[in-house]
Amino acid sequence: MSKIAIFLRYFFQNKPVGTSNSHRFLVLKLSVILLISVFSVERISAKGVGPAEGYYLVHDYHDDWQIYDEGYKAYVPYVRERHQEYSSFSLFFDFENYKGYKLLFYSKKENYLFIDASLQKKLPADVWTIMDVDSLQKVYRKTRLFLTFYGINTNAEDLKVIVGNKISKTERSIELTEYQLTVRPKAIPVFNNFFVLGLVFLLICYAFLYNFQPKTFERYYNFQDLLTINVRDDSFVNKPFDLGNLLFVINLSFTLAYLFMIIRNEETDLFNVSNILNEEETVLGLFLNFIAIAILIFIALIIKYLSLAILSNLYRFDNVTNVHFFKIMQASSIFFLLVLFLVSYSAISYPFILQNFEKYLLIPVVIFFILRLLLIYFTINKLTSLKNLYLFSYLCIVELIPVIIGIRFAL
Repeated sequence: MSKIAIFLRYFFQNKPVGTSNSHRFLVLKLSVILLISVFSVERISAKGVGPAEGYYLVHDYHDDWQIYDEGYKAYVPYVRERHQEYSSFSLFFDFENYKGYKLLFYSKKENYLFIDASLQKKLPADVWTIMDVDSLQKVYRKTRLFLTFYGINTNAEDLKVIVGNKISKTERSIELTEYQLTVRPKAIPVFNNFFVLGLVFLLICYAFLYNFQPKTFERYYNFQDLLTINVRDDSFVNKPFDLGNLLFVINLSFTLAYLFMIIRNEETDLFNVSNILNEEETVLGLFLNFIAIAILIFIALIIKYLSLAILSNLYRFDNVTNVHFFKIMQASSIFFLLVLFLVSYSAISYPFILQNFEKYLLIPVVIFFILRLLLIYFTINKLTSLKNLYLFSYLCIVELIPVIIGIRFAL
């Protein structure tokens, strides 16, 4: 506080010529606020918070408390003069703002933690309780939690709930002064590196197919050919697993795996595949997961073809299996290529779309499967002379039911 005292004594003893008392008081007020702010920055930056002062302070929830008001039948902001008799205090915790940090709690009295109105754990007295933000999000799979702390004879002034960042033991301590501020750059998330490298990998795959399989590429990504119901009887359609077609099946597997990784990055564990994936958060670990998912998708596409062959044989649909599978591959290749373009564009212009990718993608995917089902229905109906009832039951088994079951288990 010596700096502020010296400044005040100097200011009152040296009045500027032509300066009125009101102007001098205004300048004095602004200057004192500035000096107090600088002094506060020095104190906060010089010392850490939490157990053994081992954390940087990211956010303090001291002013964010809410209590349940019986009169309003709702949660209202905590006011010390009105709510001193309360022993239950709540706050909203947003995961999106504090990924990678720690949630710390301290009180001199024993308390209980409720998450979304459900009792979770007992918080001992006079001990710091540390919770990992990323682990909480994996458990609850939400973007926001409602935390409530309850304790006998507890008041909000005794509670400390803060978000902190662990101070490295090897980090050099830096004290800030009023003459310099040191900005610590935020570490780039590992997934951002994978996002860029994965996108480059897919671009290489598409460029390879365009240059080395130009006729096949033109056929697969031809929207007019997709809508053509009278499918040409050629060797291209009747050989779904020759080299040209097989490369496009593999490419579709890579595209779907890449989109899957983006959804999984938002803590959405589709089909519970996290049990078989590598949990190491490195670029190499993410690429290994990407390859593993691509292999699983490729196997699923092979199983899809075998199921079509078996059921079309049972229904005695001649020359349907290959056409059906080709239309699936052609429609999926075009649609998910458009989704890939959307992802690339939104990553630069509208990043919030990637943060809620699974929400924005669900409705378009459902619409796509419905339109694809109609396209396959009219295509097969043109090739066969069987009754519509048999065709409808066939499509329900091989197309509609797997989509419904897949969406049910994916979410």
